[in-house]
Amino acid sequence: MTATNAGWNGTIAPNGTAAFGFTASWTGTNAKPTAFTLNNASCTVA
Repeated sequence: MTATNAGWNGTIAPNGTAAFGFTASWTGTNAKPTAFTLNNASCTVA
């Protein structure tokens, strides 16, 4: 997944915040991933 700004909201004011929503659906199995990264850093899969 990648979150990208819209043309009208590309700047966050000093001390401002940003949030985004995510809606998805899935059918079938949902197995635990074998690897996961966030901002190109490896995360522990527990």
